[in-house]
Amino acid sequence: MSAVDRPAVTVLDCTLRDGGYYNDWTFDDVLVESYLAACAEVGVDVVELGYAGPGDAGRGPYGRLPDGFPPHLAAALSGDRGTRLAVMVDAGPLLGDRAAEAGSRLAERLAAGPLPIDLVRIAVNHARTAETGALVEALRSAGFGVCLNLMQIDLADGDRLARAVDAVAGMAPLEAVYIADSLGSMSAERIAALVERFRAGQDAPVGIHAHDNQGFALHNTLAAADAGATWLDATVLGMGRGAGNTRTEQLLAALGTPPDRLRPLLETAARRFTTLLDKYRWGANPLYALAGMDRVHPSYVQCLEQTTEHSLDVKLRVLRSLAAVGANAFSAGRLETALRDG
Repeated sequence: MSAVDRPAVTVLDCTLRDGGYYNDWTFDDVLVESYLAACAEVGVDVVELGYAGPGDAGRGPYGRLPDGFPPHLAAALSGDRGTRLAVMVDAGPLLGDRAAEAGSRLAERLAAGPLPIDLVRIAVNHARTAETGALVEALRSAGFGVCLNLMQIDLADGDRLARAVDAVAGMAPLEAVYIADSLGSMSAERIAALVERFRAGQDAPVGIHAHDNQGFALHNTLAAADAGATWLDATVLGMGRGAGNTRTEQLLAALGTPPDRLRPLLETAARRFTTLLDKYRWGANPLYALAGMDRVHPSYVQCLEQTTEHSLDVKLRVLRSLAAVGANAFSAGRLETALRDG
C-alpha cells in the first residue's frame, strides 16, 4: 500500500468487545490492566471496552457496560491516558417509535456510570440505517461522539447503498461511519469502492471493520486506508467473533509504528492473549473461508468449530446447506436443522 499519514489515522482497538464472543465478555483483571496500559503506550487512539445497552442479559462484565466494569479498574481509567474510551450498542432493540427515549436512557446510564466514555458506536444493519437518526441525535445531544457501524454492507445493492449513504449524510455530524465486513466476504476492491462511495456521498470520516475469514483482514484494512478510510479497527492477536479481525500489532507495524514502541503490546499479547488463542482457536481456516465466500454468518462456523462432535464431512455439508438458503444471519435453530438434515 502507499504510505499512510499516521497522525491522520484513528486506530480503534475493540478486543474486549469483539473478542468477548469467545469468552462471554469475561476477561481477567490482570489481562485488562496490562492491555489498557499497552494500548496507551503504543498509541492506540480509541479503546472500545465492550457492549452497552439492552439485550446484555447473561453476558459477562464487558458485555454489559457500564455496570459490569470492575470498579477498581474504572478508577484507574479516570486519569488522562491519551486514549479515548468507547462502547458499542446494538441498534436493533432500540429502534422504533421510542428510539429517542431509548437513546436518552442509554445516555443517562453511560453518563452516570463509572467509566469516562465519550464515544458510542451504533451497530446497525445497513438496511435500517435511516431508522437510527433519533438514536444518534439523543446520544449526541447528551455529549457523546457517535459512530455508525453499518453491518453486512456487502449485501447492499446499488439502490440500498445509495439509501444508506443518503441516510448517513442526513445525520451529520458523525465521528465516523464504518464499513463492517460482517461476513468476512469482501475483497479489497469491494472495500475500496465502498469507502470511496461513502467519502463522496457524506462528510463523516469513513472507517473499516474487517474480519479475517479469508485471511484478508489486514490487507483489506490497508486497502481501505489507501482509499481514504481514516478510522481503522483491530484487535490484539485478531481476537474476535468467528475468524477474528485485523491484528492490532500488525496494523500498527504496517502504519509505521517503530518496533521498540510496539514492544509493550507484543509482550502483553505473548503473556496474556496467547493462552486465549490456544483455548478458543480463532483465526482464518478453510471453513471460515468457505463461509466468507458464500456469505454465511461466521457464528455458524464458530459453533461448529467449538465442538469435536461433528466430523469434517458433516461441517462441510452443513456449510453447503446454509449457503443454499442464504444464511447471512445467525440462527441456532437453523444450525440445528442443518445438522439434523445433513
